[in-house]
Amino acid sequence: MAFVDPSTPNLADFTLFVYEQGVPEADLPDDSPYLQWSLTTAEAKALNAPPPIPSIIYVLAVYNLGMHTLLKIAQDQSNQTFFSDIRKGFKLLSFISGPVVTSADQGTSNTLLAPDFLKGLTMADLDLLKTPWGQSYLAYAQSFGPNVVGVS
Repeated sequence: MAFVDPSTPNLADFTLFVYEQGVPEADLPDDSPYLQWSLTTAEAKALNAPPPIPSIIYVLAVYNLGMHTLLKIAQDQSNQTFFSDIRKGFKLLSFISGPVVTSADQGTSNTLLAPDFLKGLTMADLDLLKTPWGQSYLAYAQSFGPNVVGVS
């Protein structure tokens, strides 16, 4: 993947990023408005990196947030089911109130330690946990510290 301008988010590079993540061009033409809408939404929501952080880190955070958004909003082309299948697979249209801490049945039992930061996640943050792209964005946002609104 060779970005046109890795120093700032842009539609050409975001489109390339989306295709590199496995979205088939047949399912999302490069003139689809969903690409611009997802990128614009991600740029508006993503935390801006302070100057000492390399710009590519911010750009990738925006693209990961945009990818998560794209998977939620893009509509399938005629006779295609890519986006509906991926929404079903990641349960993107289902409400999940939090991460699983304990599970058990008659033969097995598992308990995971829930870090304190999970207790303060917003509904938007919980939604981001559903995809690897949302998780990547949350990891970036969380690097700003424990007191950032929406990721604390």
